[in-house]
Amino acid sequence: MDLVKIGKYIAGKRKALGLTQAQVAEKLGMSDKSVSKWERGICLPDVSVYMELCEILGISLNEFIAGEDLPQENIIKQSEKNLIRVTEDGNIKRKKLRKIIAVLLCLTLLVSTALCSVIFMRGDACNYVEPLAKDSAEMEMAQFLSGTDGAFLYKYRLDDTFTEITVTLSTYQKGVLQKTEELGRMGMLPEKSWEGMAAFIPDFEHFKIRVILTGDGTKYETEFDILKNISDREYLGRSAVEIEDRMKVSPDDTEKIAAFIYSRNGLRTGAIGDVTEGADWMKENDYMYLLSIQFGRTSNGK
Repeated sequence: MDLVKIGKYIAGKRKALGLTQAQVAEKLGMSDKSVSKWERGICLPDVSVYMELCEILGISLNEFIAGEDLPQENIIKQSEKNLIRVTEDGNIKRKKLRKIIAVLLCLTLLVSTALCSVIFMRGDACNYVEPLAKDSAEMEMAQFLSGTDGAFLYKYRLDDTFTEITVTLSTYQKGVLQKTEELGRMGMLPEKSWEGMAAFIPDFEHFKIRVILTGDGTKYETEFDILKNISDREYLGRSAVEIEDRMKVSPDDTEKIAAFIYSRNGLRTGAIGDVTEGADWMKENDYMYLLSIQFGRTSNGK
């Protein structure tokens, strides 16, 4: 994000409303020094106050992050960019926090690292994928930016033996598998641990689902059509199921992450792990789109 641009935008909106820095700070329960730092482009507010600040200034969250007024036709496009920025900023903040913890708890970290190394050798779950907490700042902002259908965000952690991430789509009709296809893959630097995020963003209004992968400065994104050539598709009910807890990642195993369900006459859901061709609950739904991720490594992996 352009801190200087955003700071000038905050200052301009505040002055246009006839508010002082102290008044804005009071409304937020913060000091006027904090507001001054934002407006000078020294730092940004904490993610937790973004929405409240936008409400005070009478701007949208998209405009705040862009640092400028946005015409209506650019809102959706900017929302997608902002979602990526927010998730990447969240990763940066977490990295900084981990550095601080490492300094304060050096001995504990060394012990944990040693234990984790033993676990790696045994092939246990230091590699994982998990959904973001529903009450996390990143998830709240993603839900706000993505609109009615929400966003499904997951973070992953992989050791240096993994070299790529592949996303696959399986399409079902009345519980019967129609096809499975690879949506894309993102390569990773060899001999380097990875942390990143995956986002699935359904857009029922335009009958598409967007897929975004990020990790260590790398990004991959694509989208696919849903309910194509289906009459009266705008009247179908919709729901989704996803992983609920942290899931161990094993090399080259394909993990079911989220499934998007559409039906004319009521919806029935089950656990993501129970998505299997011919399952009774799947037969009652007209269409299902299952997104899976394979965390792979080359034959030369450790």
